[in-house]
Amino acid sequence: MIVDCDSHFMPKDAFDYVDGPLASRRPFLKFDPRNPDVLNDIEFPGAPAPAPGTTPLPAPGSGSRYLGNANIEARMDYYDQVGIEKHFILPQFTGWWSYLIEPELANAMAHSLNLAVLNVVKESAGRIEGVALVALQDVPSAIAELEWAAAQGYKAAVIDHTFPVREHPYGTPTATHREVWPFFQKAAELGVPLFIHAVQHGHRMVNLMSFQIDGLDFFSPRDAQMNMVALITSGLLDRYPGLRFIHAEMGARPIKSTAQRMDSLFKRASVDYEDDEGGSAASRRVLSPKAPQLVPPQVAAEKNKELPSYYFRNNFYWTIETEEAELVDAVEFLGADRFLFATDYPHDDPGGTMKFKDVELLAVNKKLSEDDKELMRSANAASLFHC
Repeated sequence: MIVDCDSHFMPKDAFDYVDGPLASRRPFLKFDPRNPDVLNDIEFPGAPAPAPGTTPLPAPGSGSRYLGNANIEARMDYYDQVGIEKHFILPQFTGWWSYLIEPELANAMAHSLNLAVLNVVKESAGRIEGVALVALQDVPSAIAELEWAAAQGYKAAVIDHTFPVREHPYGTPTATHREVWPFFQKAAELGVPLFIHAVQHGHRMVNLMSFQIDGLDFFSPRDAQMNMVALITSGLLDRYPGLRFIHAEMGARPIKSTAQRMDSLFKRASVDYEDDEGGSAASRRVLSPKAPQLVPPQVAAEKNKELPSYYFRNNFYWTIETEEAELVDAVEFLGADRFLFATDYPHDDPGGTMKFKDVELLAVNKKLSEDDKELMRSANAASLFHC
């Protein structure tokens, strides 16, 4: 059996359940008059104003030309052809979703999409699992939506790794926002795993753009990596050790090096001799009362109690890119039970370029054992999602 743990779908009735005064502000899907299964555009009257300096990605999103993006029968034909028995569907995010949307409207949109996906799940004869969307800009309502989704049989929910900042094009890791932690607490209580997936908020609010000038991005961390680290260093996973996160489309390349570097820094206090303006980053462990502090001491102080690689092995999962050479190293380092098969269908971006070959590429990989392949194909998903 093969379970695809990261695919995307846009139900044609995704926002039809937004009613009342909010209905006129919801997104409206625009399909090709010549082919009603091809999504051409999304008109969104209630979209937030663009943030200065951002580079929006327009709707309809990567892979929308594939019929399986919005037609579930075409989707199932594709899976039958490549031999995938079950799959998880996440929203087709581009061009409409954002944590900057007015909270009441965002909650209505998330609930409408979840209702539409639930209809698809109920008609799939057990072959499709939905991933619930929540609006983290309104934490109490996001908690209520998560509780509702869990009661309806949703196996997981999805959040973005970055919280946007309205005033400029950059954001901050979602894990650093303590106001969101009650949502994480509820996810832990319910036993609902959380997908962390790039949303880009319709504005590409990511910090990497600031390093792309002069090519400095070759050594700078990506936003998804910063959030992964913050999940650990913030102390979130010590407070809620039952949390499970699936890092989608991150790739295996940074896993081993990041875990090893974090372990090394955790074991020793380092001094940055290039820092001539005061205490180095290590001083967050012993804060100087003479220097101004950007954040309260209880937040700035190091929080994680275990070796960082502990959380990699106990709280984190990754969807795989079957063509990545680094996948083998990551599996040898963490164990195959941390990885989930995924195609990113229907996307044509880097995560989905091999969607038609992923099953074959995993099967012919001679550097992975057959037992490890079986864990990634379905056993890990069955254990994590109880399905």
